[in-house]
Amino acid sequence: MDVEWSNRYPPQEVLRAEVRGMTESFIEVLLDEIPPQEIRGLYFKGSAQKQWESLLDYVPEVSDVDIHIHFSEDDAVQRHLGTIAKAMRVQARVEKTYFSKIRKPLHTPRPQLVVLNDLRHQPDYIPTPSSAITVLHGEEYPQGDYGGPDRIRHVDCRRLIEDGAYLARFPFHLIDRPGRYLWESIRTFVWRISPIGPRVLHLLGLRAEDAWSLNRTRIVSRLKELGEPRLAEEYAGFYLAAWDYFLSGYSDTDAGRLSIGCGVRALIKAVEIAEEWLLQHSHGI
Repeated sequence: MDVEWSNRYPPQEVLRAEVRGMTESFIEVLLDEIPPQEIRGLYFKGSAQKQWESLLDYVPEVSDVDIHIHFSEDDAVQRHLGTIAKAMRVQARVEKTYFSKIRKPLHTPRPQLVVLNDLRHQPDYIPTPSSAITVLHGEEYPQGDYGGPDRIRHVDCRRLIEDGAYLARFPFHLIDRPGRYLWESIRTFVWRISPIGPRVLHLLGLRAEDAWSLNRTRIVSRLKELGEPRLAEEYAGFYLAAWDYFLSGYSDTDAGRLSIGCGVRALIKAVEIAEEWLLQHSHGI
């Protein structure tokens, strides 16, 4: 499996500049739309933030550009972003700002804005390691508690099994999306595939903070080292086929379906690993 970033693919430095243009656009607009004192911090995370060693580490318009916003007060999100009119205004301004910075982009980085206040209130929230975070504005990212590793592994198992359960519903999301509509199925599926690597590595013995700090090149390498070459191949295959789909301008729907097929097999294998781990640790937390 060739994962080298060859001349067939857009230069990393160009894609990086476009990712930077999107993050800068969001930060500029958010800081203009929201009083600065209401924002504790703005952060950049995810695969776009990490080192890119191979094609696996970033796929244009498939990989998220994750931006987290931490409000000073929990109810501030409703005051400042809680209406459709405000959401459309921010979206429109980000779009205009991005295309003023990047006149003829090779891609439009796919941003995902997450409210950290809401995330931290979720049951069994597992924080992102500080090494996988870039502070764009304000305070340092809140530190997480990685104590009780088996408790976190139980959470990883549950989430893998929940994502696996989606496969029973997924056929009805696929069957009526021919042609350009296939992208919608990949979009709804990709966020279930991305965390497979770090979650399985955590189940195989890595510390949570180490597993979630790795880029996908290193995740795939560690999966192979730890005796999961089949999962590593399918996980990598999902992203390599997604690259072909992107390069075709989303016209090569066979590549899109290949990507989905690899992702399905990777998720099935990850669920098997999670179920086996639970059987071996049935004593509970």
